Amino acid sequence: MKARAIRLFVLTALVTSLFGPFRSQADSDAQVIQNLRAFAKLFGYVRYFHPSDEAAQADWEKFAIYGAERVKKAGSSKELKAILEELFLPIAPTAQIYLNGEAPNSLSTPMPKETAGLKVVAWQHRGVGFGSANSPFLSIRVNRENVLRALMMRGTIGQEIEAAPWRGREIKLKASVRIDGKESQRRGYLWLRVDRPNNRPGFFNTMRDEPIRSSQWKKHEIQGAVDRDALFVVFGGILENGERMALDDFELLAKDKKGRWKPVVIQNPGFEDGELEKTPAGWTAFSRGYLYKVSEQNPARGKKCLVIEPPIVKFSEKLFEKIPAIGETIHKRLADSLACTIPLALSSNAQEIPGKNERYPLEKWAKALVAKKIEDWSARNEFVRLADVIIAWNVFQHFYPYADVVGGNWDTELTLALQKSLGDKTEKDFFKTLSLMVAHLHDGQAGVYAAALPAQAGLPIAVEWVENEVVVTASRDPAHLQRGDIIVAIDGIRAEQALMDAEEFISGSVQWKRTKALGLLGSGDEGTTAELGIKRGGKILSIDIRRTWRQPVSEPKGPPIYNFPEGIIYVDLERAAWDVINLRLKDLAAAKGIVFDLRGYPRGNQEVLCYLLKARDTSGAWMQTPQWIYPDRENISGFQKMGWLLDSREPKIKGKIAFITDGRAIGPAESLLSFVESYKLGEIIGQPTAGANGNTNPFELPGGFRITWTGMKVVKHDGSQHHLIGIRPTVPMKRTIKGILEGRDELLEKALEVVRK
Repeated sequence: MKARAIRLFVLTALVTSLFGPFRSQADSDAQVIQNLRAFAKLFGYVRYFHPSDEAAQADWEKFAIYGAERVKKAGSSKELKAILEELFLPIAPTAQIYLNGEAPNSLSTPMPKETAGLKVVAWQHRGVGFGSANSPFLSIRVNRENVLRALMMRGTIGQEIEAAPWRGREIKLKASVRIDGKESQRRGYLWLRVDRPNNRPGFFNTMRDEPIRSSQWKKHEIQGAVDRDALFVVFGGILENGERMALDDFELLAKDKKGRWKPVVIQNPGFEDGELEKTPAGWTAFSRGYLYKVSEQNPARGKKCLVIEPPIVKFSEKLFEKIPAIGETIHKRLADSLACTIPLALSSNAQEIPGKNERYPLEKWAKALVAKKIEDWSARNEFVRLADVIIAWNVFQHFYPYADVVGGNWDTELTLALQKSLGDKTEKDFFKTLSLMVAHLHDGQAGVYAAALPAQAGLPIAVEWVENEVVVTASRDPAHLQRGDIIVAIDGIRAEQALMDAEEFISGSVQWKRTKALGLLGSGDEGTTAELGIKRGGKILSIDIRRTWRQPVSEPKGPPIYNFPEGIIYVDLERAAWDVINLRLKDLAAAKGIVFDLRGYPRGNQEVLCYLLKARDTSGAWMQTPQWIYPDRENISGFQKMGWLLDSREPKIKGKIAFITDGRAIGPAESLLSFVESYKLGEIIGQPTAGANGNTNPFELPGGFRITWTGMKVVKHDGSQHHLIGIRPTVPMKRTIKGILEGRDELLEKALEVVRK
């Protein structure tokens, strides 16, 4: 026994001498999560609140990937501290990172005694801005010139040629392209289209599946076929996202009768003709607002090339009055044994902000970041996944306006999302991880979209949750599925369980989750087969049906506006545009009763409220954009408050009014109905609306993911909570299976009953 103990001691000593103290896998995993959490938190504090010029100019998307890879390897808190200092102090030289037991030093850049010519530089956030001047959400540094992009769709340029000589032939477009901007987001495309008579579709390729991202000149090509009735061949380039896109050396080729590629004459293919800084001769700019100019800067061939740039807006004013004071700092815990101190305001002259850190020079940091080559920008790359979680989590951690309403522990969500992303292998896996994180916002307008995933398709039916069953309310394939069928199972899973499984990944209120899950029921990769168990007439049937339907199915309806007997008019606000309603205003004013149907999204027709209001609307504070200068949603500075402030117009609509609605009404539909609720403009028939309103503030992530979420807070007109509650009906009403089988619209019947009384 003693000999065995001695051998064990010797073995342990040998392992320790070779590899250091023994650490279990659980300890190692915990250290990795602690490392990533510390990096994630410091990332948000520096990106959104440290006022240095260096931080404001950083490529944060690439830095998130690079930093996640660096910190993951740290084996201790001391090693983590050293890596975080190397990562952050070059761009935040006045930040401090320290271990337990250490004390932060006083700031190295206090306001000088001589303050003439010096100003305070600090961040202000109205919501949070992502660099667009067109958005109601902005993030700027006070007393610094802020450069914003005035994005207007996409920058598209091209030219067209007669198609007749090339009908029935294969055709090929080639061009050299490079694009500048943030590496994770920049996207450009070539495009080639064949136009046919009567706007019938011909060949059309915009390289959507293969966006151009390289900052180096590369030759790209598109190949297709010219239809036998083609009128024109149209081609060119598109800048979708980036600081600038350069194009050069265009070639158009067609196959001759012997199958040989022959050049097709096009105008000014190398942009050598025309004046510098002007739109090139022979080419047409199809998108307004962007700059299209001939340039001599680094052409691919010859002396000139074409450059496309988004318009730039320079902004230097304050967004609101409150700013942090010089010397104001935040002290935040990054991990169990690690904390940081970040100054929120620094003094500056016109050229620079004092406080360079000689030990961590910016030049070395910038070279390391540029030298870091990321071969795979997809979610198959572990560090892209981690970066996406870190970027998205910080947006919500610091700026989500409904966090106080929904509650929960968002800090825990960071740990869960990091753990899940470490285990993900594919884009589909990670899509679920992001969706689950976003679901915990409880925001009906929030969602995740992934360009890399296969095209999704559903079943040719509409369904609703009626009497605790999934009931078909409309079918485009009556040979297989009929109105009134009850779906009891899908792919071997009980229908209600399938709904609950889907709801786990959907953000929003209870009523919105169920509405959205019903819309997604049975959907999957396009072309796959769904196995359905249905109940019809007391019998259980098994049906296999392919997923090919991309458009939502709706129940059949009559005209958007039509007359019932007794002087009652029906208006479908989801389909009747304002110009159509405007033509019927006299009829509406004379009607004894009107039923407005808003079971969905209004079609820009909120102006009808002006003819219902008895006096001018004075509710000017129900839309509220938060103003932030502190992290973690602490000590909110205030709100920019707005309303629609509608006027009251003639002719007045004086008849009995009823609005029909349900859980499909979200966003603008709820804004419209909030006036009905507040000013008691009529009865509300049906079910509660989605409970999600306010302008959305989408952003993109490396790997082709896009997240939408609500950046503005909306309350009811009396200031009470709207989020997750929605507009409650004054006359609650549910559908029945019997009514669906009979083809009746029971909510409309109830609304007609109300206005006839």
